[in-house]
Amino acid sequence: MRMVGEPRKRPGSDTGRSRAAFLAAALRSPLEVGTLLPSGRALARRLAAVVPREAAGQRRQVVVELGAGTGAVTVEIARRAGPGSTLIAIEKDAAMAEQLRSRGLGAEIVTADALTLPEILADHGLDRADAIVSVLPFTLLPPARQRELVEVIREALHPDGVFTAAAYSAGYWTPTARRFRDELQRSFHEVVPTRSIWDNVPPAMSYICRQPAL
Repeated sequence: MRMVGEPRKRPGSDTGRSRAAFLAAALRSPLEVGTLLPSGRALARRLAAVVPREAAGQRRQVVVELGAGTGAVTVEIARRAGPGSTLIAIEKDAAMAEQLRSRGLGAEIVTADALTLPEILADHGLDRADAIVSVLPFTLLPPARQRELVEVIREALHPDGVFTAAAYSAGYWTPTARRFRDELQRSFHEVVPTRSIWDNVPPAMSYICRQPAL
């Protein structure tokens, strides 16, 4: 199992290849990708900011990214995570996962549906995660899948862990966005929306959730 801080190949400049792979995936599966462009740097850094820099007691930090795409957020998580942390990046689209894998960011890249998170953790000899970062387009998902994903995330998080999810500002008051917030408030005792990043394309904000409900 690869850990952050272990030797890895130099990522190099692959912005063009990553954007091309992301756009191709968005055209193939628009509802699953949710946007034509990867997260901007400011949004990526905001999402990565919840990642703990140091271990909690004797426990090695475990960080999971859902909907990793081609690595716009992954690279910021890898920069922030402390040495010895385990970073697992889950991406359903095989082409994007392969592009992400080629970047050598020090993460374990898993090509799978985010709903299989418990099985993925178990396969890596892990029980729960300390931080879960999501770039999944929750507000585009059907109600049942939205609810199931939030439940899977809640159950996979340590009691003192943190979950953060990106969301697009323009849809904040839509019924699907309100339903997503309701799901978060049912699953976490603390749900904090952040301010919009207006220069992201499209403008985006995030939710920071702690204290998963038992």
